[in-house]
Amino acid sequence: MPSTSNTSRGIGPMRLFGYGAGSFANQLAVTPASMLLLYFLTEFVRLEPWLAGLVLALPKLWDVLFDMPIGRYSDQLALRAHGRLRVGMWSALALVAFMPLTFFHPALTSKPLLAAFYVVIQVLQATAYTVFGVTYLALAGDLAADVVQRNKLLTISTLGSNLAMIALIVCAPFMIRVGGSGGQGYLNMTVMVALAMALMFAWFYSTIRNAHARSDALSEASAEMSLRAGIAAILHNQAFLAIVIVVIAIGTAGGCLNALLAYENRYLLGRPPEDLFLLIGPILIGGLAGLPLAVPVLRRFDSSKTLRTSLLALAVTFVFYWSGLVYASIPVIVACGAVFGVFNTIAGVALPAAALDSAKSFQGGPSLGLYLGMFMSAQKLGISLGGVVSGGLLSIIGYRSDAPASPALHHSIALSGLFGPLVPLLIACLATQIYGVYAPPPQAADDQGRPCVDTV
Repeated sequence: MPSTSNTSRGIGPMRLFGYGAGSFANQLAVTPASMLLLYFLTEFVRLEPWLAGLVLALPKLWDVLFDMPIGRYSDQLALRAHGRLRVGMWSALALVAFMPLTFFHPALTSKPLLAAFYVVIQVLQATAYTVFGVTYLALAGDLAADVVQRNKLLTISTLGSNLAMIALIVCAPFMIRVGGSGGQGYLNMTVMVALAMALMFAWFYSTIRNAHARSDALSEASAEMSLRAGIAAILHNQAFLAIVIVVIAIGTAGGCLNALLAYENRYLLGRPPEDLFLLIGPILIGGLAGLPLAVPVLRRFDSSKTLRTSLLALAVTFVFYWSGLVYASIPVIVACGAVFGVFNTIAGVALPAAALDSAKSFQGGPSLGLYLGMFMSAQKLGISLGGVVSGGLLSIIGYRSDAPASPALHHSIALSGLFGPLVPLLIACLATQIYGVYAPPPQAADDQGRPCVDTV
């Protein structure tokens, strides 16, 4: 039987795929809300689009304010708990518990109270997501003996995310139908998703719990650095700040794309809004096809070149993908979506790799948890801005629930679907130029002999 422990040759396949299971479960925690919550709030809870957009955005404001201290405290908790994994699993249990409440419709008649309920649930869910995300991403650096192994872990993490999205997109319409009609179907769907999350988190824990981490994985001096001093140090790391801009812009583009797809599916293609596999499926399948390219590309080029090229390709390919939606051309949607997915995967692996490189190149600085807290904060801020942009665009074009299909609405939805994701993608392309100026030199993969201790 092959070993699952870390060796000089790499990380065993069982542990590698177990690590990917954590990403699978984590993706299940956020995908239903990112794709369907805006539609659920406007169609079943009957909130106005601008208010529904704020419901998606306000929890991310919490993230912006508290993700950095949460990241810092997660490192301190990991020191006290003798490893990151325990902290991560506490947050994983919280994610499972909060999932069914995401689409729960309480018996409240006041729309402000309804909006407040969904904001509170998302704040709690976002906090748990941040703690798990910080510990999970930090484990990639802790477990790997060199950057090649780390990039393999990040690639398998992307594989887990893509498979989770594919499974959810394919199964969500079926789960909603089985769960009942209307809002009740959405609620029962989240219960099924929570059960799947629990199984995948258990797989992740069972394969990682006995792993070894580098002896320098957790630094007490860095973890105990004050929040103010840590933030001040990060602000001097120009390369990492450029990555933060890229993350915010990509999150905005992705959040806007995901939130508007249900409306584009309904009004541009005339399909059930929740049946999104035709629109997202090619992107995710292309992402799977691009996974074998990620590690070789990062080995051949540094993270700066990889980010610049992949993001520019994403912006160009998205325009063609959008044209397929406008003209209801299935071959164009499938082909361009697949190409978009390939570059999206490469960018998705290069981005956290660049963040880890730029954070660790700043020797003697704040803890990795504080860096990753800012990284997670930027991700969520971007997604929240995507929700605000989507809700704002729908309000600008005068969209209302159960609006009849018309040429004017078709035109308005099409323009919203173009400019919402494309503008932040172009901003991300510009930010990669800044990162290229300040990026740290590529790390050599020659530190195989680092000592290891049980700190996970």
